[in-house]
Amino acid sequence: MADPRHNTRTAVIIAGPTAVGKSEAALAVCERYGGELVSADSMQVYRGLNIGTAKPTDAERARIPHHMIDIADPHEPFSVAEYRARAEVVIDDMFARKALPVICGGSGLYINSLLYDMDFSGTAGDADLREKYTRLAHDFGNSYIYDILQRRDPAGAEKLHANDRKKVIRALERIEKGGERAGLRDFERSFTAGSLIDPLLIVLTRDRADLYELIEQRTDRMIDAGLEQEVRGLTCGGMPEDGISLLGIGYKEMLAYIRGDCDLPEAIRLIKQNSRRYAKRQMTWFRRWENALFFEIAGKTPVQNVLPELFAVIDAEFPVK
Repeated sequence: MADPRHNTRTAVIIAGPTAVGKSEAALAVCERYGGELVSADSMQVYRGLNIGTAKPTDAERARIPHHMIDIADPHEPFSVAEYRARAEVVIDDMFARKALPVICGGSGLYINSLLYDMDFSGTAGDADLREKYTRLAHDFGNSYIYDILQRRDPAGAEKLHANDRKKVIRALERIEKGGERAGLRDFERSFTAGSLIDPLLIVLTRDRADLYELIEQRTDRMIDAGLEQEVRGLTCGGMPEDGISLLGIGYKEMLAYIRGDCDLPEAIRLIKQNSRRYAKRQMTWFRRWENALFFEIAGKTPVQNVLPELFAVIDAEFPVK
């Protein structure tokens, strides 16, 4: 068997759109190659957000050590800069122990923070605001942050186009900070290759129609598992409705239902619709990675059925020396 750990900075990244089967694949890779899982999910960092983020189960965590999950208070903002800093400590420790980091997730910005030396300059408050809205636009689309601007400053929103992301973000910054600020550089432009890891970057894909069906099935399972009760518990626990941890897909739609803005079937429909749109944006992001290996899973085939082919891809990249 090939051993990816022949290179002391090697890490395997399993990326892909929501519901494609990343977690199952990453667990299997960890077990075969002596790895530990490092989550790259911008919502799984928050404690208490379990069902809507599809966090690994207790049984899955017992199989393999998991990192970068349940590390942040959902009442507080958690930045990409903080993710990078904390993940670096975790990954360096794994390299020291000769464990293989298997980075798994669909948050493109988080994965980029490990792949590239990103510029996190600017004052802390400004950087947090710039990043907050950049991440929301990345995850939910330009129209999402434009809607926020329309609610907070309708007159100002009329002067801007919804797709002028930079100006919309600057306008939201001015609302919160009271003036134009420097903040972070545009995350999509300020990348230079980093030295934290030597990545084998694998992107799992499926036919769009099959992926969308899997997204709808997963949404139904989340509803059955008690997503509504989870959101009610968070709000009763003092979670602000405009906190970033409740702006994730599944949470914001369920919150709209709880507030009485829509009925439950409509909330479920919106979760499925927004999840499909998010998956499409994720694939657009992943296709920018020049060195990514795209691994297509046929139909709705369970990940377990294609593990031999996935292992063959990894073994081919790391021949036995």
